[in-house]
Amino acid sequence: MTIATTDSGSSSSSQNSNSRFDSLISQLKGNKITKDRLRTEVFNVLLDDAVESPSVGNYYIFEYDPKFKDKLIEWDEYPLIFFLEGKGSNVIGANLHYISSNARLSAINSKKFPKNTLRQYIPKNADSIFFEIRESEVQLLSLLPLEKFHRKN
Repeated sequence: MTIATTDSGSSSSSQNSNSRFDSLISQLKGNKITKDRLRTEVFNVLLDDAVESPSVGNYYIFEYDPKFKDKLIEWDEYPLIFFLEGKGSNVIGANLHYISSNARLSAINSKKFPKNTLRQYIPKNADSIFFEIRESEVQLLSLLPLEKFHRKN
């Protein structure tokens, strides 16, 4: 079982207070919680902002089951992406989980993402449910351990 710890941080780059996550963070702060439960709690908060059709320029998190996962060396089951462009019916996004946690805030602030973060997603493989993340909450969510990487042995 993987355990996550939560800490809302106090740096100048921390999110504004009065976020819809304040209550959740207060409730969890200092407690041990599984990553699965943390993801469930975050998704529950984001449920009202779930969309079927994501829009360019927004951040999203979703559960993903890649079509060609057997050919992938590594993939993230819960990508947190900045939607860069559409390619046909697919989504091209920069997955923040491929950036070290120390470098994520810089990438978010500049909206410049390393090439190795770019991925193409098929919406139906996300059950066509994308949880939109408000700009004011991206930094906080990017620092929570929400990713779940699968690696080929």
